[in-house]
Amino acid sequence: MTSHEVSAAPWEFSPLLFMTGLALFAGIAIDFVPELIWHDQQRMEQIVLLLIAALALATIWRKSLLVTLARLPTPIRLALPLGFTLGCTSAVLAAYPRFALLEWGTLLLLLGVAFVLAEQTRRGGVGFDTWAIRLVVALAAVIALKIMTGYVATIVEGARLNTLQLFEGTFSNRRVFGQVASMAIPLLAYPLLSTEMPRVRRWSLFALLAVWWMLVIVSGTRGTWMALAVAAVVLAAVAWRASSGWLRMQAWAFGAGALLFAILFVGLPAWLELDASLENRFVNPATLSGRGELWALAWGEIQAHPWLGIGPMHLASIHNGFGAHPHNAVLQLAAEWGVPAALAFVAPVAAGLFYLLLRIRRQETSVNALLICLTASLLAASAQSMVDGVIVIAYTQTWLVLIAGWVLGVYFRDGARAPVISDFRMMRLGVPVLSL
Repeated sequence: MTSHEVSAAPWEFSPLLFMTGLALFAGIAIDFVPELIWHDQQRMEQIVLLLIAALALATIWRKSLLVTLARLPTPIRLALPLGFTLGCTSAVLAAYPRFALLEWGTLLLLLGVAFVLAEQTRRGGVGFDTWAIRLVVALAAVIALKIMTGYVATIVEGARLNTLQLFEGTFSNRRVFGQVASMAIPLLAYPLLSTEMPRVRRWSLFALLAVWWMLVIVSGTRGTWMALAVAAVVLAAVAWRASSGWLRMQAWAFGAGALLFAILFVGLPAWLELDASLENRFVNPATLSGRGELWALAWGEIQAHPWLGIGPMHLASIHNGFGAHPHNAVLQLAAEWGVPAALAFVAPVAAGLFYLLLRIRRQETSVNALLICLTASLLAASAQSMVDGVIVIAYTQTWLVLIAGWVLGVYFRDGARAPVISDFRMMRLGVPVLSL
């Protein structure tokens, strides 16, 4: 598999990539306020990032923002402002406008950050990709090291091995780890596919990928299992020839991860006669864990308020015994922002995935390994957002912005704007299918 061709322009330092990396590192490595849970600290770090970005978007990054907007197809350029206009109207009319406008502004700034990252990616060329993948690998290594340090300490002390507690030193909930894993695992295969490297480095990177697969099994996060499976199936069905190398690499890494799980979390504790608590999610994999009630609640609000919804962040104001959000991005947008606004956001995302898959499918002589990995990451995140709070959790939002901006910039390197698809009937079929 050959590496993708990039712009010959010299590497331009990306201040936004640097800032995003700092926010992501601080979110998992530095416990600023021990009294606060990790989620709250990660939200605080995201707020700092967005405040700086807001000033820059209005001044020095305004041109980059406008350039990215100009490259988008006209329907998407119209749909996104429409969605945010409807969302702002919903927020003003909501029961708690201050909280609703806070949610609205957060998502607007996150989109702006993604667009600026896209332009910095396009200008930065291979240099941006190199530093961005180094960031992903470094974050993955730190997260894995923190979790495995807890495992080693438990084994050495001879204490009870509780897999649910292994993730608490880095994330407030193991599902947050699962959301990050859905985006990180597809990307961790990129260095193994794209470049020649010393054997020791290659095996080290493969070991890191295998450890992440092992931790995904340990976490018991079924949404992550489903999301990665969906990404693999879609790529295999749409572009097997281009993505076969990525699929094989992930299959080998999954096998190695499953073997590590059997050795470290089943065999070793049994041999040492340690009490081990492993959550078996295979007994009843179809159980919704309260999601059915949350989806019914969101659907009821959609029926009662179809046009403008009940206001951003307002499902959290409805008391229930299951959660503050419905664990489904489309239902949440439709219930809180209204059905028209939800369609204005879902359609561009579906169209974007369609364009990416079409670009990958048309690759013949030179395979863009990075585009395949980024597309798989977005496919997995999109699939998991149907059963989890991907668009709600602060740390996951920042990861999603990084990957969305990165893939948009890589896509635009090949041309000024999205291609005009001649087989329009294919697009009319593909976009609704991806939306569903």
